[in-house]
Formats: sequence, C-alpha cells, structure tokens
Amino acid sequence: MNRIGVGVSKETDPDLAIAEVLDSAVKQAKLPKVNWVLIFFTPAHFIHAGRLHELIREQTNCDCITGCSGMGVLSVLGEISSGPGLVLMAGYTPELRPLAIAKYQELENSAGVTQQFRETLENFGGEKPLFFFFPDVYQHQPHNFINMFNFLKNNPSVFGAGSCNDGSQETSIQFGPDIVTLNGASGLALDGVPEFNAGVTQSCATFEEPMFITETKDDLILSLDGKPALEVFNEVANELGFSNLDLAAQQLLLSFPLDPEQPVFTGEGSMARHVTRIDAASQGISTSQIVHEGGVVSFAYRNNATAEQDLQAMLSRLKNKNTNTPTFGIYFNCASRGEALYGRQNVDTQLIMETLGEFPLIGFFGGYELAQMPQGVQLYTYTGVLVLVYL
Repeated sequence: MNRIGVGVSKETDPDLAIAEVLDSAVKQAKLPKVNWVLIFFTPAHFIHAGRLHELIREQTNCDCITGCSGMGVLSVLGEISSGPGLVLMAGYTPELRPLAIAKYQELENSAGVTQQFRETLENFGGEKPLFFFFPDVYQHQPHNFINMFNFLKNNPSVFGAGSCNDGSQETSIQFGPDIVTLNGASGLALDGVPEFNAGVTQSCATFEEPMFITETKDDLILSLDGKPALEVFNEVANELGFSNLDLAAQQLLLSFPLDPEQPVFTGEGSMARHVTRIDAASQGISTSQIVHEGGVVSFAYRNNATAEQDLQAMLSRLKNKNTNTPTFGIYFNCASRGEALYGRQNVDTQLIMETLGEFPLIGFFGGYELAQMPQGVQLYTYTGVLVLVYL
C-alpha cells in the first residue's frame, strides 16, 4: 500500500528542522521505506542547504532526493512566507518508478542544462511519466525548457515553478540525489502514476471585452480593433485610475487565451503577460508573448476577489473529475499570490482542504508556473498550479 508523509518546520537550526519534518513525514506516517523525498525551503535555509541534504540522505537511507528554494513554502498546515520554513514530502510508492534529477552547467563549453535534462528524461523512458520541475528563474529561459519538453519521445506531463529566493539576490538552490546546485534545475519524475488531475487558477481579472490584434511589427502590437494600441492602453489605464504610464505598465497586463477560437480568460484558459515596452513613435506596445495579427487579447489586472472565485471554480472542476481524496498533491503558487494578493494568509491552502478534503500537500511560491496543457507545456504567471495524484 502506498504511503505519503508530510513534515513542516519553522526551525532555524537545520538539524532540528530535519528531525521535525522526518518525524512527521516518515515516523508518524508509518512509511516502511522511503522511495523518494521532495523538499522545498525558504531563503533563510540557503546557508544550511548542504547540511539539509546530508541529513536527509543519512536519516532516510534514500538517495532519490530533489526539491528547491522558493520565496515561501506551503503545506496542508498553511503558508510560511517569511523567516525559516521547510516542507518535506516522503513517499513509499512501491508500484511507481521515481527519478530525482538536478543539473547545472559546470563549464562554459559543457552540455547545457536543457540538453542534460533531455538526455536524462529520454533515458528514463516510461510512457508519459509525471514530472515535477523546478528550474532557476535567474539564469535560465523557461521557453528553452518548454521547447525541449514538447518534443521528448516519452511525452512527460510537466508541472512546476521557477525556483527563486526573496529577491535579495539572484540565486536559487536545487537538490538532486547527490548534489546541491546553485542556479541549476531539478525535478522528480514518476513513472506508472495511474491517475492525476491538474488545474490552474488565475490572479488576474480581465477588463472589458477581448480585442483583436489588427496590426503588428516585429514584437510590437501596433493596433487593437483598428485603434492604436497605446491609445487603447491609455484609455484602459485611465479607467482603472492609474496616474501615469510607468505605474500602468507595472500593474496592467495583457491576457492571451490558449484557444483564440474560443477565448477563455479564467483557469487554465489564458496566460497573463506584462507590457515590456511602450513605443510612443509607433503608438505600439510589446510583451514577452509571441503575437500575430488576428490574435485575441484582453487587458487584465490583479484582483483578490476574482482570484478567490477563480480558485474555487478550479477546485470544483477538479472535484468533479474525481470525488475521491487525492493520495497527495503539489501546489505551485506564484510569489505574488498568498498574503501579497489576499491581504491574509492561507487562503489557497484552506480552500483546497475545504473543497477536496485532507491529504498530504506541499508546495512553494515561485517566480513563474509551468503546466501541461493539450497544446503542450505552457508558461503561466500570477497563477496557482495544483497537481493531484491518485494511487
């Protein structure tokens, strides 16, 4: 019988923190053996990363270890968004084949991290393995990984988030079976998962009706519904009360539907992107999303009330797919969500448990989110990505 245990600690001392989480995740959960370990921790534990890894290996007799740093961590017990925090999940899953991975580019001319992951996952094989992925946000472009994943022969289902810190430095940490890396990437592959469901919830609410992109030049959107894009941007910014263009560019986003034929701007259906440049000469605006004439877009802004509604809608969709309590879950939450969005802690985790029941859950607050969709792996921002596994 499969068993999953979770431990949480706010201890500063790494020995005390690991003792606390392993007591809960292994001893109290009565795991006869530990097949894999997943750990997320806050920046306060950066200095202890090597010791944390050493203690886990020694005390679990398990070398299938992975995880990363995040701006904060979360579990069934709630969120830890400041100070020392560590969450650990231990799995006894004899019917699954796990693989923990961590890679970094050791030398300038050595194989890049993306290439190393391609080779490792293809050698792992399996048929559509479930893969939790934690790449550094500072030195790696997510689209390089996305392009690689979308062409792998074994078609993994990929979900994850960008590993980061609290913004004080451009450094993140990843754990692997026998390594602790800086600014690398790590992940956990599980082959043989009989069922999983996943959902994406949005923090951003769209404003007014969607528009067609009617003219582009290179990366610039020049017109929307036949009007100069910057003119439309200014009109929306004024309606929302932004006092200047700089503030509007920080707060006002563009939302792109995954399916422009049937545009949906909630849940999994859309991707929010910042305005990256304003070009007064051409009256154009640009964003990181690839744009083309005839595409559909809507303006959006962060909204705590609609975010909570969208979260409940996502959880209801997941509940309708499978009414059983999940064996375990992983939640990748944007660093701008949580208390920063709602003004109070534990909104997401409480609503997850109220809707889906009590089950082992851990996650972290990251720099962006990744989720497998029918169209391929997608890059999300300002979202929460919940993966539920049923064994």
